[in-house]
Amino acid sequence: MIRIACPRCHCKLNVKDELLGEVRDCPQCGHPIRITLVRVPEVSSRPESTIHANPPAAEQPAIAHLHLPESLSRSNFYLICDNHKLVAAWENNGNGWMLKTNFGMISANRNQDQLPVQGDFKLIELSMQMADEGVRLRQITSYQLAHHWALLQLVKGDDKILKTVTGLGHLSKEQKVAVMKFIREHFMREVWENADQVLDYLMNTDYHSARSPAVTH
Repeated sequence: MIRIACPRCHCKLNVKDELLGEVRDCPQCGHPIRITLVRVPEVSSRPESTIHANPPAAEQPAIAHLHLPESLSRSNFYLICDNHKLVAAWENNGNGWMLKTNFGMISANRNQDQLPVQGDFKLIELSMQMADEGVRLRQITSYQLAHHWALLQLVKGDDKILKTVTGLGHLSKEQKVAVMKFIREHFMREVWENADQVLDYLMNTDYHSARSPAVTH
């Protein structure tokens, strides 16, 4: 067991040795922490080591230990939000990524000039599950995207956005509102109305985890 400190709230945490190199959410503030090993100066004849916690670097490529797939799941839906609103959406219908505008959804592929080159963006996965009654919303997971050039990948292929993930993300109140609005407008009520854990996650602005509890049927 090794002691670390959250770089945001400075909460002291105990982590297992085998978590070295992984990203974990701080249980106190929800901040993503990458656990890396660094040496500290010797304070006695016996050298000691400690674990230093750093947030995931914004410009690094996709982190392997997140176990991201090489492609978007064809049974799920994906959203991209900036700090306040929905920016883009994807579903397995052959249209590719669609940009959200004041006039509706438009093709990212045919409107490349409207893609922002930088910003703070979250990729949000709406995991769906086939139940006896039909498709149902099961879970929501959010990922942080690189701050520069990430959205330009939307025109290079449906799955290229996964290469810009830098770690788990955390949804703000405004982002949760945007996701909930999309769900209500895009899906029939029976798809999401019994997903109590997911709805609680979206409506609880104090819940800072990057992933909602999974719904079990």
